[in-house]
Amino acid sequence: MGTTYNTYLHAFRFIEGIGSSTLEKLFSHFGSSEQAWRASETELALVPKMSRDKIALIVAGRKHLDPQKLWEDLLELNITLHGKQDPTYPALLREIPDAPQALYTRGSFDWNKQPPMIAIVGSRKHSAYGVQVATRLAEDLARAGCIVVSGMAFGIDSVAHTGALAAGSETIAVLGSGIDDRMISPVSHFQLAQKIMRHGALVSEYPPGTEANQGSFPQRDRIIAGLFLGTIVIEAAEKSGSLITAQCARDYNREVFAVPGAILSPYSVGTNLLLKHGAKLVTGVSDILEELQLDTLFPGAEKKSATTDVSGLSPEEQKILQVLTHEPLHVDKIIKQTILGTAQVSSILSLLEIKGLAKNVGGMHYVRAL
Repeated sequence: MGTTYNTYLHAFRFIEGIGSSTLEKLFSHFGSSEQAWRASETELALVPKMSRDKIALIVAGRKHLDPQKLWEDLLELNITLHGKQDPTYPALLREIPDAPQALYTRGSFDWNKQPPMIAIVGSRKHSAYGVQVATRLAEDLARAGCIVVSGMAFGIDSVAHTGALAAGSETIAVLGSGIDDRMISPVSHFQLAQKIMRHGALVSEYPPGTEANQGSFPQRDRIIAGLFLGTIVIEAAEKSGSLITAQCARDYNREVFAVPGAILSPYSVGTNLLLKHGAKLVTGVSDILEELQLDTLFPGAEKKSATTDVSGLSPEEQKILQVLTHEPLHVDKIIKQTILGTAQVSSILSLLEIKGLAKNVGGMHYVRAL
C-alpha cells in the first residue's frame, strides 16, 4: 500500500475506540483508508455490522484531526508505519486473527528481511538463576542467527535484550505505548531503548503520544506472541503477565517453551505449570533450534557460543574460575576457598568479568559465565 493509504490509516489510530476490527470492516467495505475517512455518516451506516456508537466516534473524532499534519509529525519522529498489507509488515503477525492494522517501528532494523525471531519473556521479579538463564539463552540464540524479542519491561525482558546486544546481535522490543521518546516506558529503560534502536527496533501498534495503561500490555503480549516462531518463558509467578503471552502463542499455534525451575521457588510456579500442560522443556538453545527446525540452518550454534578460550589466564585467575559455578557465590566465600587476599580477589573478579568469564549477579555474588 502507498503513502496515502498509511496516512489515513495513521489518522484513524487517533480516534479513541476505533480498533483493528473496526478498521478491517471499514477498509474492506470502502476499498481504501482514504475513502473510509471521507465517507459520510450515511455511507458509514451502510458498512455491515457497524454500530451507531462506532459511527458516532468516527464522525466526531475526525473533525479535529488533520491526516496530513499527523503524517508529517510521524515522519519528523523517524517512526515508520507498516500497514497490514505492506510487504514490510511481518508475515507471521499478519496470520493471527486479531493482527493490528498498523504497526509502528523505530530503529535500524531492516523489515525487508525476515530472520527467525524468538520471544523471551519472564517475571519482573526474578532470581539470579533467571538472570543467568535469560542471558545465556539470549546470547546463544543471537549467535545462532535468531532475533531475540521481548517487551523491555523490568526483569527478564530487559535481561534478554541486554544479552542479545552483548552478543553483537539486533533485538526488538514491543511496547504497550507509543514509541516516541516521551512515551517510552519504563522511563529508567530510556538508554536501553536507545541502544535497541541503534541495533534493532522498537515496535508498537499504538501511535505516538499514547501512554501505556493496564489494558495495553495484554494487547502488546499478543503481538509478541504473534510476531515470532516461538516464545520462551523464563521464571513466571502463578499470575504473571508472561503467561498471557504464552497463552496467546498457543492460541496462534506457535511453540511455547519453558525453563524448569525449583519447585519451591515462587518465581517458577508459572513456568513449571506451563511444562505440566505441554510446553517444551528448555535446558539449552539446541532444544529450541531443534524444535523449530532451525538447527540445520545454524549447525553448531550452541557449541560455538558455549566455547570460551581460557588459555593465557594467570594461576590466580584460574584458581578463582575453578571455584565459580552457575550458582551464585559470595565474594567472602571465594576469598575463603581460594585463600587469596581481598583486594586481589576483587581485582581478579573484575578482570574475569571484562573477559566474559565471570558475572556479578548482585549483592557481591558471582557466577561463572561459561
